[in-house]
This record gives sequence, C-alpha cells and structure tokens, in this order.
Amino acid sequence: MVKKEDSILGGILKYSISTWANLFIGFLSVILTTRILLPETYGRISLFLSATSVGVYFFTVGLDGAYIRFFNDSLADNTRFQLLYKNLVIITGLMLVIGGIVLLFFADSLSNALFDINSQLIILMFFLYTYCCIVLRFLNINYRMSFNVKMYNIQNVMLACFGKLMIIIAAFFTKDFFIIVTVLTLGICLLLSVYLTIQRKEFIPVDLNGKINISLDFKGCWVYFRFALYSAPAYIITYANVYLSQQIISSKMGAYALGIFSSAGIFSTILSAVQGGFSTYWSAYVYKNYRNEQEKIARMHNYVLLSAILIISALVLGRDVIYLFIGEDYRASKMFFSLLLLMPILSFVLETTDKGIALSNKNEILFFITVVTVAVNIIGCIILINYFGVKGAACASALSALVRYILNTLWGQKYYKSISNYSKSIISILIIIVLSVIPSIIYSFWPILIAVLIVDLIALLVLNSEYKYLFNILLAFTRR
Repeated sequence: MVKKEDSILGGILKYSISTWANLFIGFLSVILTTRILLPETYGRISLFLSATSVGVYFFTVGLDGAYIRFFNDSLADNTRFQLLYKNLVIITGLMLVIGGIVLLFFADSLSNALFDINSQLIILMFFLYTYCCIVLRFLNINYRMSFNVKMYNIQNVMLACFGKLMIIIAAFFTKDFFIIVTVLTLGICLLLSVYLTIQRKEFIPVDLNGKINISLDFKGCWVYFRFALYSAPAYIITYANVYLSQQIISSKMGAYALGIFSSAGIFSTILSAVQGGFSTYWSAYVYKNYRNEQEKIARMHNYVLLSAILIISALVLGRDVIYLFIGEDYRASKMFFSLLLLMPILSFVLETTDKGIALSNKNEILFFITVVTVAVNIIGCIILINYFGVKGAACASALSALVRYILNTLWGQKYYKSISNYSKSIISILIIIVLSVIPSIIYSFWPILIAVLIVDLIALLVLNSEYKYLFNILLAFTRR
C-alpha cells in the first residue's frame, strides 16, 4: 500500500519535471548569452525582464493569488470558469486604459524612469510582454490547480523556452537591445495565441447550470477581492525589490556591472527549479488538506530543511565547474554568488512555514513583511555598494532574505503550526546561512570542501532521522 508521504513525494516530483527542464534551458541560455552578449546588453535585458515582472503583479492586482486560493472553494456561486473570465476582463480593461494613456502622453518619461533610455518602442514592448505573461500565468494556474500535470509541465517548458530562445536567436544576429526586446515580445505574443486556442474552454464563463453567463456581477465576491488587494502589494513590492536593486547597481556602477551581477542568477535559477515544482504542488496540497493533514504537513518542514542543506552544499562545491561554462567577462560574480543563494533557498524552506498567513486570510501581514524586506534590501544596497561594490548588493540581498524568512515564519506559525521541533529548525537555518557565506570568505576549493563537509556532518547529526527516512522513500520511489 502506498503511504501518504510517498504520494506527496510523487506529486512533487511530477510537478518538478518542467522546472528541471526549465533549469536545463536556463543554464544553456546563460552559457550562450554570456558568450555572445556583452555584460552591458545582458544587464539591460535583465532590467527589462525585471520591470515586466513588476508590471505583471502590478496589473494583476493580486487576482492570480486569489484565484489560486479560491479555486477549490465555492465563491458566490461562481464557477472557476467564471472567475477566470472575470479576472481576465478586469486585467485587460485595466491594461488598455493605463497602457493607452501612458503611450499617448508619458511614454518617454516612463522609458527614462524605468530603463534610463528614451524610447516609445520599449514602453510598447513592456505593456505587450507584461499582458501576455499575465494571461499565460492564469492559464498556467488552471493546469496547476486542476492537477493536470502533463499539460502543466509542457506549458511551463514552453514558457521557459520561448523567452530564452527568442533572446538567443536575436543575439546571434544583432547586439541591439531594442531589436532583441522586440523579438522577445513577438515570441511571447505568438505563444499566447497558441495557448488561447488550446485552452479556449477554460475562460468561457459557464455557470453552475452549464450555461454561458457573461455578466460581470461581483456580488458576494468581497472576500475574493479583499484577498487579492491585500496580497497584490506584497507581490508587487517583492518583484520591485529585484528591479530597484538592479536600478541602484546600474545607476551607481553602470549596466556592465549589472550584467555581471545578473549573470550570477544562474545559481538562483537552479534553486528556483527545485522550489518551483515543490511550491506548485505543495501550495495546492496544503490549501486542500490543511484541516486534516496537519501532522504530515508539519513533517514536511524537516525534509525540506535537509533538502535545502544538501542542495546549497552541492552548488557551493560545484561553483568552479559551473563557472567554466559562463563567459569570462562575467566570472567576477564568483566571489559573491553564494550570498544570492539565500533568497531562493530560504524561499524554498518558507513554503513549509508561512502558509498560516494565507490560510487565515491575513495578507495585510504579508504586505507589512514585504515592505520591511524591501526596505532592508534597498537601504543595504545603497550603503554597502559604496564599501564593497557589487558584492555589497549581494550582502544586502542575503540580509533581506533572512529578515523575510524570520518574519514570515513567526507570523505563519502563529496562525498555523507546521514546525514540530523549533530547535532543529533554527539550527538548520543557521547551517544554511553558514554554507552561503563560506565561498565569500574562503576562495580556494579545498578549504571550501573541508568547511562544507564539516557543516554537512553537523547537519546530518541534527537531521539524522529525516535523512534516513527521506533516503528510504527516494530509494523505494526509484525502484518502481
């Protein structure tokens, strides 16, 4: 008989297929782009993608988070098809109005503010790219929350492929930033048109009686919009955090330094590949089973801690090998890459500690925490860059990641306990912090190896039972 933990692990692994495929695509993309593009152009492209990420969550106004939260709950007799339809109508209208006004009257000003260049074309591409990403995100949520693993994985791989493929193809023919961004945007528009056709039945507003109802009646949906509006600022500020730190680096040190800083994101991509599959499955699992499976949900925290320690150890030890594939102009990030690992690795662990905030519908807390996190990062960036250069920005990112984890965990546990042993959890987080700092103070491989092995030995002593259990589960799973 299959144990519950086995089925959970199976679900996580199934949802991780696309994230590992995306990892391969992302790694290949970095290898090629860091060899055919100068850091200055790479930095500008990174700035454009960061700005559109902020735009996605600004114009989504939290409706994507609310759609995930209430996908399985009945809300004012709205089917999930009606919810998706209403979400897309609201967002489309919002973007048409704001986009039209900006393009007519403020395009040059916004272009200078966002990208430090004067171009109406870039603003047009910004709105088009952002809109396509928003709609694709909602379509992707549909696959995810319906547990349609196959189509979810295929779509995720396509999303990863198209953006990076368009950049690589364009970069082979031109080094012009404007042309590359235009090709990138046209590629995402093409992908959206394909999936609007494939998933056309998903956003047809069929009501509980099976009839099409195009009414935009929002009666009884206050809890839905409250959840969305309280969560929106947190998402916006989170992505603005990345964008603003890049802007500070660019303004203080130039686009060339920003390109070097952004190239270190390959390591964050590796961790995001791990977090992505887990988060996708785990959020849906917790929202569905939090009432009846609290003990199993709490048990997962220790497994994730052990996994995080092993993953960050592997990345630290594999640093020199990975950097062999990255263009020589970008290898200066070798001295601070590990500090950038703290944000994605603690986000991975946070998936098992902060769900109480969402379950209690206390998203105003998430907003407060996000503001504090961003303030720490931005202030730290401004101050530390003056003393340590680009490495100072990495230090600020690490500090803000730690503040974010602590605050989210404290409030998350207040409303839904998912940590069974606080001492074990605290020691494990300290171990993760030590591992992330080691390569920034020790530069030679052999001393790093010895330090990592000592720290990992301590981790295995602390998480001994979790190590044995997880090893047995994985062994049994691979034999099937």
